[in-house]
Amino acid sequence: MADASRPLAGRTALITGAGRNIGRAMARQLAAAGADVIVNVRQNVAEGEQTAEEVRALGSRAIVVTGDVSRVEDVRAVFERGTAELGPVHVLVNNAAVRPHQPFLEITPEDWNWVLGIGLTGAFHCAQAAIPGMVEAGWGRIINISGRDGFSGILNRAHGVTVKAGIHGFTKALALEFGPAGITVNTVVPGLIHTTRPAEWYPTLSYEERAKGIPVRHAGSVEDVASTVRFLVAEGEYISGQAVHVNGGEFLVT
Repeated sequence: MADASRPLAGRTALITGAGRNIGRAMARQLAAAGADVIVNVRQNVAEGEQTAEEVRALGSRAIVVTGDVSRVEDVRAVFERGTAELGPVHVLVNNAAVRPHQPFLEITPEDWNWVLGIGLTGAFHCAQAAIPGMVEAGWGRIINISGRDGFSGILNRAHGVTVKAGIHGFTKALALEFGPAGITVNTVVPGLIHTTRPAEWYPTLSYEERAKGIPVRHAGSVEDVASTVRFLVAEGEYISGQAVHVNGGEFLVT
């Protein structure tokens, strides 16, 4: 009899940018639901191994595979090794992104291509690699991680805003095209979330000060985002093409 507490048993998830913060939390949540996890990091193997250890502690298999998702040859290698060791990818979470803070007129073409390459082109490469297997299986889940700035904008991050806005357009396109094949595609949009990443955009403001304008009056946790992803993957079979905002009601007051 299937274990209802592990609805993703027998499934394999690939999470990009899974070395820490939201990426690591998503790996834990999907592992707790039974999925084996391919942990992708660009270069920090130590962080990836910590994520993998936490996945294994929850009773699922995990491997760490390095690769720059902006490079199609790297993505092919990630999928080749991942599927060889853990089986076909049923769940893809496009989480990898870079978020430099630059005034628009200081952004070089190289900066622009770097940010879009990882955050948007990387999602394209990974989806193209994953979808054929999902179509063959008649089941697949793709989660694209966006950000509130993709919907509201933010100063001095035109390239990052473009990525985040583009990600939801990408989600809608894939949801329409591959829904008939049993594949759902959704965007998850974190708001103010406690992470270990430096607060480079608000260096003088604490999380508490930044949360004063949010209806729930506090920042969210990485588990708030990860549990939303788990729900969409494990239970949200009738949810597709949506942007699910995890922001404590922030958009009600902005």
